[in-house]
Order: sequence, then C-alpha cells, then structure tokens
Amino acid sequence: MINETCPLLLHDVYGYDIVSAYPTILKKQFYDFKDVDLDNKAERNIFIGTQQRGNENLSQFLIKSADSLVSFYLLENNVTDKEIISTQRDGFIITKLLDTNDDFVEMKLREYIDLLVISTDRKKFLYLVDDEIKVKGVPYYYDGLQTFYKMFAKLNFYNKSVLFEQMEQIKNAVLNCKDVKPFLIPKDETSFIVSTYTGKIEVKDPDFIDPDTIDRKKYFNHFIKGFLGAIYLECY
Repeated sequence: MINETCPLLLHDVYGYDIVSAYPTILKKQFYDFKDVDLDNKAERNIFIGTQQRGNENLSQFLIKSADSLVSFYLLENNVTDKEIISTQRDGFIITKLLDTNDDFVEMKLREYIDLLVISTDRKKFLYLVDDEIKVKGVPYYYDGLQTFYKMFAKLNFYNKSVLFEQMEQIKNAVLNCKDVKPFLIPKDETSFIVSTYTGKIEVKDPDFIDPDTIDRKKYFNHFIKGFLGAIYLECY
C-alpha cells in the first residue's frame, strides 16, 4: 500500500523488511521443517507453499503475524502516517531510521534509497539503490525494461532545464527505439509476447519482428509515463 498524501518524489528514505518472513515466524513457533534447508530460499518457499495448501489456518496465521509485526515496529518507533511511504506484507519504506528493533523477529534495514518516484496513480513506484533502479507494483514488468528504467538513475534534480531534457530523452528512448529486445515480454523459456499496432503476437524468434510494427507508445504509457508525470508534477 502506498501513502496517498506523501510527495510523489522523495530522496533519502529507508526500506525495511523481516528477513525470510514466513520461515522466521514459523521457526519462532518451533514449527517442524523436517529436513528442509532453511538457507535455501527455493527449497524453503516450496515447503511453506506446500504446507499452506489446503491449510487456511496456517495461511491466515502467517499473514496476520507478518501484518502484526509491521504494525508493531511502526507503532513502537512512533512512525507517523506521513513518514510511511509504503507498507508491504513483511516490511515498509519510511522516511526515518528505526530507533527500536527486536532480536526475536528482526526488522532489518535492507536498503538506503537515494531516490523514490511514485507514479501519478499511486499504484506503483521505482527507486534507486546503489546505482540500480528497482520497480514495484508495475503489472507485467520484465527485465528488458531496464533499458529505459536505468535512465532514471542519471536524472539531475539540481538543474531543472537539464532534468526536463533528460526526461524527454527517456520518453524518446522508448518511442524511437529500433531495438526489439526491450519490447519482448517473456511468456516462457522459448517465446515472447510483443504488443503491435494490430494486437499482441507471440514470437519465438525476435528477428522476425519489424521494429516499426511495435506499438511503442503503448509500452511508454503503461510502463514509463506515470513516473515521468510524477517527476514533472513535483519539479515544475
């Protein structure tokens, strides 16, 4: 959930979460993990998913426990509503560091966030950590979009004229891109979906795609426009 009243553009905020939330919660309840290697993320996730299947009580216990821990840490540290940027099931992004933590179930500082941009519809956000752009809440996100998202890491917020030029460059990078690779939405290990002017098509060999048939404006509107609009609103 994203704060409905905070600025759309923020600098110097902090991302916290519970380390391996569900396994950690169950370990504190002395849950029997049998011979599962809890240091193996894939193995433990498969195990917990299997345990939840058909067990509504366990699923609800895990969800409520994680929610309660998030609420506990926010309350214990006197974090106000306007200091909360986003809450997830097992963590949050806030504008200050936590003063109080609990070793029983630790809320760990995962990321110092240099820049965070919330889309104009407040349904998604991107943020900069260690020169890497991460994206949350964007439907159908795929790694190929980093061709465009990584340009947000170079935005100069100290010079408006330069900033607006850079924003225009991001827009043009999408709308004028002749490389088909950033527009290949993975469907499975061998095929992709591409949105063209005549609709979505499935392809296995990208070389058969004519770049001029790709509906680049549709990609721009869905994946990029809301973030550029937010920066414009906050910086104009």
